[in-house]
Amino acid sequence: MSSQFTYVLKDSRHKKKIRRQMIVASSDVNEKIKPVRIHKGLIYAGVTFVCITLGAAVGYFANEAGIIKGYTEGINIRNERIEGLEAEITRLTGILDSKNSEIDVLSQTVLVKEEEIDSLSEELGSFYIPTEFPMSGSATMTLTSDGEIPVIIFNGSDGDFCRATAAGTVIEIRTNPKDEDDGSIAEYYVAGENTSSSQEVKRDLGYYTVVTIDHGNGYCTVYMNDGDPVVSEGDSVSAGNTLYNLKSGNTSVGYKMILNGEYINPEEVMIISG
Repeated sequence: MSSQFTYVLKDSRHKKKIRRQMIVASSDVNEKIKPVRIHKGLIYAGVTFVCITLGAAVGYFANEAGIIKGYTEGINIRNERIEGLEAEITRLTGILDSKNSEIDVLSQTVLVKEEEIDSLSEELGSFYIPTEFPMSGSATMTLTSDGEIPVIIFNGSDGDFCRATAAGTVIEIRTNPKDEDDGSIAEYYVAGENTSSSQEVKRDLGYYTVVTIDHGNGYCTVYMNDGDPVVSEGDSVSAGNTLYNLKSGNTSVGYKMILNGEYINPEEVMIISG
C-alpha cells in the first residue's frame, strides 16, 4: 500500500520568537509522523536564491532580446541602405548609358565635322594652287624654254588682261629694260639683266616688268608683260585678279612656275578647259 506524505509548516511561538516547523504527514496510519525543523534562514536563503536566479534569467533573456532587436534593426537599416545604393547605382547607370550614347553621337558628329574640315581645307588649299588660266580670254600658248627652265608664252587679244592663277601675295615687281640686241623673251626674263643708264631703253622689245606671286604653299608664279602692272608689292590677290591690262601691240604674256624653289612646267599644274 502506497503512502502519501503531507508537509505542513507550523509556526510556534516561544518566548516571543516565531519558529517554523515542517511536519511531514502520511495517509498511511502505520506511518509515524516525524516533525522536520527548517531554520528560517535557509528558507530566506532559498527564496532569495530562487528570486535572484529568476531575475538573472529574466534579465539575461531581456538583454538577449534587446541585443537581437538591435541586430535586427541594424540589419534592416543596412538593407534599406543597400536598397537605396542599388537604386542610386541603377539611376547612375542609366545616366552613364545616356551620356555614352551622347558621346557616341558627338563622336560621330566630330568625325563628320573633321571630314568637312578636311574637305574645306583641301578646297581652301586649292585656292592657293596655281591651276587657273592666266589670261581672261582665249589665247594661243607656246611652250618654250631657256636652258632647262620652261616658259609658256601666251598671246591674247587687245582688251584682255593677265590674271593671277591662284591666291597669294605679290612679293616682287621688277623692271627689266633690255636693248634691241638682247635675245628672246624667255632669255631676257631668265637673265634678268639690267642695262646701264647710258643705254637706250627699248620698251617695244621683250618684257619690261615682271610680277612674282608667292602662294604660300611652295608655289610661286611669275608673270611677264611689256606694260605697267595694276598691283603693287605686298598686295594680297585672289585667283582671277588682274595683274596687267593688255593693249594693242602689248598682248603677249610670259608665264613661269616655281615649286619649292625649282622651276617646273606650268602645264603640269594648270587646268585648261575649252
